Amino acid sequence: MAEIDIHKEFVALVKEIIVPVFQVHGFTKSGNNFYRENNEVGQFFNIQQSRWNVACEKSFVFNVGLIDKEVHTYVYNREIPKCPKEHDCDIRLRLGHLMSTGDNWYDMNERTDISKLRAQVTYDIETFAIPFYDRYSDPVRWVEFFEWHQEPLVSPIGKFLIMERYGKRDMAESFLKELYMEALTPKPSVRETHTPSGEVIRTESNSAVNKEWIGRLLDLANRSNITLNTPPDYDTSLNAGLL
Repeated sequence: MAEIDIHKEFVALVKEIIVPVFQVHGFTKSGNNFYRENNEVGQFFNIQQSRWNVACEKSFVFNVGLIDKEVHTYVYNREIPKCPKEHDCDIRLRLGHLMSTGDNWYDMNERTDISKLRAQVTYDIETFAIPFYDRYSDPVRWVEFFEWHQEPLVSPIGKFLIMERYGKRDMAESFLKELYMEALTPKPSVRETHTPSGEVIRTESNSAVNKEWIGRLLDLANRSNITLNTPPDYDTSLNAGLL
């Protein structure tokens, strides 16, 4: 069996299989990112390679994302970049979540049947990614995400604004109040890193009241005419000067 040039095969997969699919649907390419705009909505696709890739083996995964221009401008206090990246999206998720396979990575090594991999990638994008963009081209439907068993990644303020703007005012108000209470009584955060050997490295950071975050929540509540109540035992002097 002839030795496979993994890097060459990956580049060919992107150029010959993935790029044509997105070009047909009006996406522009920048690096391993694809993007198109539909009125006030931006639609994003990304090919993410594993940090553990080596010359003889490569793993990659697909990320999909959506941007509401007005929500984005409020959350990040800036316009959408000309070539957005995954972290610029208001809604972010793995393509595998649309396929009910979760964090679905594709592997390319000397044992891979490249023709089957190409066919699978084509099928997955055309069957799940493109219909996803078509269905959620209207952000009114984005409130559906918050009813999913596993919600997409979305910033807390972005989630509030989406619910508030698109018909879920009561849900938005309850959510903002929950965020505020959590901000007043923060818990230690734990971060996990998974190594190729299967080891899980956990690091914990101490809790502290984030006055800047509380200020943003108070500002958002004031803008939306929502009253945020503080616990009786909370030192309200900590909020002095935040509004």
